[in-house]
Amino acid sequence: MNFVVEFYRSRDADEAILDRVSLEAPNLRAALQGATELFRSLAMPQIPDRLRISDEDGSELYAGPADGAYPADG
Repeated sequence: MNFVVEFYRSRDADEAILDRVSLEAPNLRAALQGATELFRSLAMPQIPDRLRISDEDGSELYAGPADGAYPADG
């Protein structure tokens, strides 16, 4: 499945997207693990504090801390 990962900084009501990357993964959990690896390896202009994962249709599937902490109920 193709996912889109956005790394961004969030300040009050404002968001600044630092990078947007396509990622192929079998499921959301694997996409989140891949996003965590990208967080550690991508050279971004600033350090993101949040990430968002969407499906190829743009539906948001996950939004959370940039360290990729997976929700306990997931």
